[in-house]
Amino acid sequence: MSDSTRSPAPADTTSHQLLAGFGSLRKGLRQWMAANMPTGGPLTVPRASLLLGLSLKNEPAGMGELGEPLGLSPRNMTVLVDGLEKEGLVRRTTHEHDRRIKLVELTDAGRQVAETELLPAQLAAATLFDDLTPAERGELLRLLMKVADSLRSRGIDVPAPGRPPAADPQS
Repeated sequence: MSDSTRSPAPADTTSHQLLAGFGSLRKGLRQWMAANMPTGGPLTVPRASLLLGLSLKNEPAGMGELGEPLGLSPRNMTVLVDGLEKEGLVRRTTHEHDRRIKLVELTDAGRQVAETELLPAQLAAATLFDDLTPAERGELLRLLMKVADSLRSRGIDVPAPGRPPAADPQS
């Protein structure tokens, strides 16, 4: 049998368990994020994620740049931005050097929602990791970055993690 037709070596049981575990965690983390979302409004996890992502930027961002970390297609991204724009939380602007490129930025109302509702919700959701020691959190982060690097080395586009929210100067 030639090398090109040889089957890949089977993964060990632990590797299968890790793969299944990541799949389960993805669903659980989405539920946890949704459970910590402010209630009484029309915000979904993708809408809140977009507003939070924009709140961390110093300038307007392209739709592709914003949609990639959310795993959204250009069509879904357009629908998401349309809804937020209709509510006055974001606005589209034209690129300074290329009128064909549309950028998205927060309005003052969108920035207020991000700062007063979403940032506290994100901080509350992050308490999930309070059960880990600082050393365990550091090791988990290191290992997650290693898995992301492994995916990138195999040609998978893994977005870089977002910046953590700025520390509250009053705490």
